[in-house]
Amino acid sequence: MDAKLIVYGHEYCAEAMYLQSYLKQNAIEYEWRDIANGDPQFKHELQLLARGYLSVPTVVFPDGEILVGANPKKVLARLKNLPQS
Repeated sequence: MDAKLIVYGHEYCAEAMYLQSYLKQNAIEYEWRDIANGDPQFKHELQLLARGYLSVPTVVFPDGEILVGANPKKVLARLKNLPQS
């Protein structure tokens, strides 16, 4: 799959690290936005996306849909339903 995702997370979250590993193993392109060690703007963006919370992992799909508390199965299922370009 070539769909590009944005994944908000940090290295202290096991679920976020598992999702990141899963995406890499399955050659799914994504942009990692580390809310702990990355650009301070990432934390602000995540709060806007997750209704004021810093919930990770949060995924933004290419079509703009947001999945808070994402897991690999939900991400893969959602990617399969995206229109192919």
